[in-house]
Amino acid sequence: FDRSGPGLRLTPAGERYLALIEPAVAAIGRATTMLGADPDRVTLATSHSMATHWIAPRMARLKQEEGIDLDVVPTRDPDILRSGEAQLALWGGVEIADFHAEPIIDVDARPVCAPRLADGRAGPESEAALTDYPLLGVREPHDMWNRWLAGAGLAGERSIRSFATLGMMYEAAAAGMGVALAVPMLCERPLAAGLLAPCGRALPTGERYRLYRAGRRAARSPAETRLMHWLKREATASRARFDALSA
Repeated sequence: FDRSGPGLRLTPAGERYLALIEPAVAAIGRATTMLGADPDRVTLATSHSMATHWIAPRMARLKQEEGIDLDVVPTRDPDILRSGEAQLALWGGVEIADFHAEPIIDVDARPVCAPRLADGRAGPESEAALTDYPLLGVREPHDMWNRWLAGAGLAGERSIRSFATLGMMYEAAAAGMGVALAVPMLCERPLAAGLLAPCGRALPTGERYRLYRAGRRAARSPAETRLMHWLKREATASRARFDALSA
């Protein structure tokens, strides 16, 4: 400290030291809070689209069926688990070597579009006709369209209009901007409402939703284990609904 003035202030060396230790001090504070936390409260990190379109509509039922109070943090930043701010994360399109990962659901994708596009055209009548329509995608994972097209025998470079989230992409597709790839869990509502209709086959993408936790953490708590099994059941039911709606 610099004590030469009327009060205390950090020296340049002290400021550098504080910047280095501040994240660790914050992590200790979070860990201390978690030790005294409600054993039936779980903090889950997930994508913004998953949090808004799939998790949030199920939170009340999760509380009724499993007694779990769920806090949701919309992020795909792995440091939220490393710091202890969240106990678990539900993510697709990522693989993190130093985390424990429990598979939840494999992801197939199917092209969908509005019954009539903004330019007045109806949707494509065949998969081959997809090349004549604007294709809508997301930034992460960025190559899902390339994988789907390769699986359909339509490999080749295509121009893809990318959106920040799946939710934004589906809204744009429902507004007639182009053809998007629908995936289970996140596209049930627009399909059920008739805002989007299938225009191609469901094909594997190689993606998988996983439930992650930090590798250095102890075994899952009872509430975390109940949440994992509940998520697996809900995801399986969502995939069955998706298959029925997009058949």
